[in-house]
Amino acid sequence: MTNRNLTARLCALFLAVASLATAGQGPAGGVSHFKNVNAPGATETDPYAVNNLGVIAGDYVDSSGVQHAMILKGKQLTTVDRKDCATAPGGTAIAFNGINSKNKVVGWCQDTITGADDAFSYFRGKFATISPPGATSTQAHGINDKGQIVGTYIDSSQLQHGFLLSAGKYTTLDVPSETRSDAWAINNPGLITIFALNSSGNYDSFLFNGQTYTNIDFPKASQSFVAGINTFGDRVYTILDSSNHSHGAFFLNVNGGRYFSFDDPKGVNTTAAFGLNDKLRIVGRYAPASSLAPQPPLQGYTALGCCRGVNRQAESAVRWQGRRTRDELGEKQ
Repeated sequence: MTNRNLTARLCALFLAVASLATAGQGPAGGVSHFKNVNAPGATETDPYAVNNLGVIAGDYVDSSGVQHAMILKGKQLTTVDRKDCATAPGGTAIAFNGINSKNKVVGWCQDTITGADDAFSYFRGKFATISPPGATSTQAHGINDKGQIVGTYIDSSQLQHGFLLSAGKYTTLDVPSETRSDAWAINNPGLITIFALNSSGNYDSFLFNGQTYTNIDFPKASQSFVAGINTFGDRVYTILDSSNHSHGAFFLNVNGGRYFSFDDPKGVNTTAAFGLNDKLRIVGRYAPASSLAPQPPLQGYTALGCCRGVNRQAESAVRWQGRRTRDELGEKQ
């Protein structure tokens, strides 16, 4: 795919980072409780999404250098591979980028026959192809509990667009006056996060409510890649500062909103944030701080955003949704 998605772009950036000087917007106390996420037996783990039950979707690299898609529940790893997906060590292989509360996931891989990106959903051992009309290459990034899916695709003219798949219908999402739109996540109320390329060659972030694209760039960041959004409108980003260092960023949607930037303590200036659930659990990855070459493999993390405060109605709704989801896990979607 031309202009490969955020994960590939940031991977190249991580490998180039050498400076360890701290930078950021807002107090670091907005995000804390960092813990490594390691798939059993993996040399690299990449968490991209987390649902309200704490189940993580992403990918991992095994000891042979082969990448696999993963669903990780605590230490319980479900490994997923797909026919005709690239498996060569060091290649662009299969990954899951989104997960909902029924553990239905979406993702993509590079097709070994066509060389294009194939998007799909996966549930209970079965894949379903995702391909907007006119697409030559597609990536699926986000899914909500209604089964609505968002992502990005390339058309026959090599132009990139975001898309929404809802009730079997595809809708193209193009941010006005920008190019290379990439829809990353959709929450249960239907708000969609999108980043797109501006005329200066930098990426801006947007929130789409079905009618209007609203700019939601992280303050003072040189580039903003918005990613996860939860039911309450809280968001996570990967941002670049003026030195081209990457940081995680968190927006708490309370009292007009508060922004925080953060770094995993073990990977200062190399942190990316991708997923967020209603309990403010954040997932992402970082490059371990090291002066050695080559750079050590990327590592996954979880962290906790702070703080929504006491909202008994909202907390009750989340608890009820969790109980309902556990009851529905045995049902067909």
